[in-house]
Amino acid sequence: MMHKWTRSALAVAALTGTLSACNDYLTGPGISDNPNSPLNVGTAQLYQGIQLTQFVQHTGDLSRHTSMWTQQMAGIGNQYSGRDQYVVTEQDLAAWYNAIYTGGGLIDIREALSRTDAAGDRTFSGMLRVWEAYLMGESASLWGALPYSEAVKEEIATPKLDDQAEVYRAVQAVLDQAIADLQSGQGAGPGQVDLVHRGDRTRWLQAAQTLKARFYMHWVEAQNFTGTHNGKNVQAEANKACGGNCVQKALAAAQNGISTSANNFTSFQSTTAGGENLWYQFIYVFRQGQMVAGRHLVELMRTRNDPRLTQYFTPLASGQVVGAPPGGLGSTTGSLLGPRRGAPDFRQPMLTYAENQLIMAEANYRLGNTAAALTNLNNARTSEGLTAVSGLTGDALFREIMTEKYIALFQNIEAYNDYKRTCIPAVAPVGAAQAVIGRILYSDTERAANPNIPAPTNQPARNDNDPQACPRS
Repeated sequence: MMHKWTRSALAVAALTGTLSACNDYLTGPGISDNPNSPLNVGTAQLYQGIQLTQFVQHTGDLSRHTSMWTQQMAGIGNQYSGRDQYVVTEQDLAAWYNAIYTGGGLIDIREALSRTDAAGDRTFSGMLRVWEAYLMGESASLWGALPYSEAVKEEIATPKLDDQAEVYRAVQAVLDQAIADLQSGQGAGPGQVDLVHRGDRTRWLQAAQTLKARFYMHWVEAQNFTGTHNGKNVQAEANKACGGNCVQKALAAAQNGISTSANNFTSFQSTTAGGENLWYQFIYVFRQGQMVAGRHLVELMRTRNDPRLTQYFTPLASGQVVGAPPGGLGSTTGSLLGPRRGAPDFRQPMLTYAENQLIMAEANYRLGNTAAALTNLNNARTSEGLTAVSGLTGDALFREIMTEKYIALFQNIEAYNDYKRTCIPAVAPVGAAQAVIGRILYSDTERAANPNIPAPTNQPARNDNDPQACPRS
């Protein structure tokens, strides 16, 4: 019940316990404390909990599910073979919906912001606002309409659902404020408590701009769509979300975005037990035999002679990297994560220079700037250790941009958002399904507490910014 969840300093402990069924474990001082024991926690400690919770939220089970749905990975065991085939109920990912608000989510972010704003530490506030925007924008991309304007208000027992476009509009405003805060130079910020950039304002500013660009691009297809979807004028919703031309705004933001791979925004992981990369914990520790490489991604990379194939996956005894089809579908053989991606201390990329360049590439292509688009594409490729390409124009250039982005954003939820809007790559929906799953159902526990949450049968199959399902290939 969102409206009755209380602020618990380092309530990430409660979240970790809730998500233990998914085996996204984080332990350590202040994280594994009993949440029922009163704690007098400082802002820095509260921020530690927020960060760790957000690493789980953005690189844990949600990224695993979206990686299955884009066929980067394949679920071959237990519930993951079913979820790979879109058998997902309102209970299955309920903990992840609830975590938007509790246990290091929006409630704790707002509590920390009330402290840093009061202290005049705008540097710290700016970083917290980036986290809020990341959380709410990504959540809106997966669930659509969400409680936001009325959320985290104790006087409102049943917060309304804000339209998806309204959530995006509000998130862009939060990012604008975050940028202003960070540019002010006021306050010391979290310093070394910041696990992403150790308090570096410039890197946080660039992350905020890349995040703005990412969220603008989520509405490009909707802004070009004629007609209604979910009973709404889609173009009007896109105009609301972007406040103007989505492509132009994305390009303008990305031009100030992450400027080098050294400034990539990544999770923090270590070899300490409980602090390892969540994918490592899932595949090698807690859920062995349940997820392997996806056949579509493996064959695509093999066809392209992509050297990242053995960075992403480990060859089998045959010497070949092997991908399984969705749900296994009769096959339980597949490669596991490779020595780089599967390392316990691998810091999962969340916002990167490569993504920023590929956003610019797509935006420039859509604006008719072909030469600039090709330059941006090659900037991304060379940053990933690939050679530059030449001579691409028209649809071939666009498909190369989006295909490179699909590969570069391996294990990142954003690959799913890109697929939904561009239908690239042309993954075939599983079995008799007419389309890849388009959104996640709301939490059953939140629906029981808040009458504004519709029953599953009354929820849309796709969100407002996803007006047209990809055709079967």
